[in-house]
Amino acid sequence: MNIGRLYWYLQRYSALYFLGFVIYIEYLFLTDSFSFDYLDSNLQFKILLTLFILLANVHGFIGLWTVGTDYLTKRTLGFLSEGLGGVANTIRKFYEILFITVGCFITVLYFLIIWF
Repeated sequence: MNIGRLYWYLQRYSALYFLGFVIYIEYLFLTDSFSFDYLDSNLQFKILLTLFILLANVHGFIGLWTVGTDYLTKRTLGFLSEGLGGVANTIRKFYEILFITVGCFITVLYFLIIWF
């Protein structure tokens, strides 16, 4: 299996998990089982939410990486300006480092909120 197919499957299956998680949350609301106490005390919910956050990072990484590799190239940026075309790889790497750093920061922040 090549990496492109793996990314495609990861993004599609993570979207299906998101749908299932939202349906689960709606079920909790409709049955009046949802409360902040439930969020804090239910281990199953914490694990499902942790998986949701990890899959959201994977989903977002694949999407943003695709945007970067499609639109931050020498050809596309060079169309706007020759100077931008010359530094397209640097711009793309900075873009990747930025969204990876922000994604890691937000993930750690969410894990601290959920588990501590």
